[in-house]
Amino acid sequence: MILQRFLSCSAVLIAALIADGCSSRNFIVYKDGTAFYVTSDCARRKQVLCDSGDIGRVLGDSGLPAPLRNALGDRMCASGNEKKALLSVLEGMTDEQHAALKDAFRKNGYEINKVADS
Repeated sequence: MILQRFLSCSAVLIAALIADGCSSRNFIVYKDGTAFYVTSDCARRKQVLCDSGDIGRVLGDSGLPAPLRNALGDRMCASGNEKKALLSVLEGMTDEQHAALKDAFRKNGYEINKVADS
């Protein structure tokens, strides 16, 4: 009885964790030995994406509507932590838009969800 209850609770917990992980629109981008979540607030992300001009090229290649491109670019390159605002924009995107954004990153030399060089 106790084991059955434990297994049932464990199954529900695992399912919830999987669903939560799959529903997030945040993803890791990797280029030139550096990996970070697109929503992370770190100087390296700003340098790699914004200062280099890569984010403009990525968004230009994405085929996303101009207002969405502008919102993503503004939030990715804003000073300070815009993680919640950026994540909100990413979560509002359709599956097709999200796939197009990832494809645009790939087109510009990024790998998606690669953590680091081994």
